[in-house]
Amino acid sequence: MAQQVETASPVHLPAKEAAEGADGLQPSKSKRKGKKARKPFLPLPTLEAAQHKLPWQLAFSQRLGRHAIASQDIAAGQCVLAEAAICAVPAQACEATTCHTCFSPLPEGSDQHLITQGVILDKPSRHYKRYCSQNCYDADGTVSMTAPVHALVSQISLQTKCDPVLLRFILELDAHTKHAPAADTPSPGKAPCSDAQTESDQISHGTDQVPGDSLDVISCSLADVDALLSPWDRNQKDWREALTKGCKELQQAITEAGKYKPGTLQQLQFLAACINANAHATGHQEDTNSETGLGLYPVLSMFNHSCVPNLAHSSVGTVQHVYAVHDIKRGEQLCVHYTSLYEPRRVRQQALLQEKFFTCACERCSTPIQQSIDRFLEGFSCGKGQCREVMLMDKQEGAAEDIVKCVGCGRTTPARTVEGNGPLDVEKQADDMYHHAVNVLRQQGSGAARSVFEQLLEQCQGQGKLHSMHVRIIDSYMPLSNGCRRTGETVNAVRNVNNMISAMSFYYPYPCIELTNLYRYLVELYADWAGSAPSKLAARPKRQAKETHQKYCALRLICQGRRHGDDDLATKLRMM
Repeated sequence: MAQQVETASPVHLPAKEAAEGADGLQPSKSKRKGKKARKPFLPLPTLEAAQHKLPWQLAFSQRLGRHAIASQDIAAGQCVLAEAAICAVPAQACEATTCHTCFSPLPEGSDQHLITQGVILDKPSRHYKRYCSQNCYDADGTVSMTAPVHALVSQISLQTKCDPVLLRFILELDAHTKHAPAADTPSPGKAPCSDAQTESDQISHGTDQVPGDSLDVISCSLADVDALLSPWDRNQKDWREALTKGCKELQQAITEAGKYKPGTLQQLQFLAACINANAHATGHQEDTNSETGLGLYPVLSMFNHSCVPNLAHSSVGTVQHVYAVHDIKRGEQLCVHYTSLYEPRRVRQQALLQEKFFTCACERCSTPIQQSIDRFLEGFSCGKGQCREVMLMDKQEGAAEDIVKCVGCGRTTPARTVEGNGPLDVEKQADDMYHHAVNVLRQQGSGAARSVFEQLLEQCQGQGKLHSMHVRIIDSYMPLSNGCRRTGETVNAVRNVNNMISAMSFYYPYPCIELTNLYRYLVELYADWAGSAPSKLAARPKRQAKETHQKYCALRLICQGRRHGDDDLATKLRMM
């Protein structure tokens, strides 16, 4: 059972628990016959109440911890969860351009818009929170409680070296504990939206039921936050020290503002670790799939991670929708992914261990690297005769030098050479060039960075160099495509996007949000090409634009469901 903490706040500190799950893990100190005993997880009241409406159920095992199991056969594209954030905050880069309630983009000239709506009577630039409508302003029950403290968060962040977004999230969630009504299982509720709404507007702001989907939107309560695991002790020491200072400063600022009594230091630390382990990206992803903030979704946190996930999730406003990306049989575990699927195995494992405190043992990660598709992400082209395989580091104890060995023909070669042209030398050169190109991209734009990315692809691929499916090669395609588009070379931009689509489909052969985004971008490129080409040469890119749009719509239907109607892209194609 949870350890009850006497405080005005309804958020308590759950007992430490252990599992190889996804929502923050802590090892139990008790032991039984030499093995760590696990205490039972606290239930999620809202999930228990809604379980009979879902096509999956929550299970527990010593190996997997809490995990979701399909209770029936699930078809590709079927919605398995729709959940509203219990609390959400915009990303730092989107604070001034996003509504802080519904997370839709603010219209141009939003300062004037806010004033005319009567939402903010002072200069909006002086305020952290912004809204797209009076309704959204009225729906924010904590604005008067947190506004004075939000004005100090940036300063607290600089003084304590804490992430300002995390500090704002802690503040908002702590204020919610004082403002939220006492209810263990709130019924699904409508998110606020503007006064005049069409059906598509209602969809983008999240209603009780999404047209075309059979699941109601689940709205969790603070009792569900109690049930999430908060791995404070498993975070890095410097992170804990910085957050402790930040929480103390936040506590003092809340007290001095006098709007409400803050939670205890221990409770704020619990919220910090809980958010850090369980928050998901959210935002207005109707057409652009932009991630504009972070939200806390207790039920979504029940899905474990896999590097070959069978679920995809995206948000519309602050409502997350989760869909099956392929057919799932009854009894199979349902999984999402917590880290990029297109990073080398060692990078994924390190990120999961540091951020989520577990080592992934999915099929992709447990397959020996020599037999896994992961070998191409970090491998070097062999090129000996007709060999198309890759060379990988071959670490041998007591060896005088590092060598790489082909997993196909067995060829070996020194990893580094005096001349500086060994495989690891080339990889280091590619890393340096990539980071330089990224800096140029940030400072001067994609047009200026294009030549550096082209140089990387030209100099670092080939026999004994990076494989064409190496992560550095793949990462270069998108910025290079943007650079080509910026300079009017649409054909080259198309080629680079197609290369990236091929690589991503190779590593993950199922529909996903990232691939959907690329196909949309490719449609735009073909449309640009058709628009700039002479009439006699425009037929081919027009045809390719329409064919690619069909693929894009098919992917979007599976990954994001039937809630998406026609968009400006389809209108643009019809006018070609």
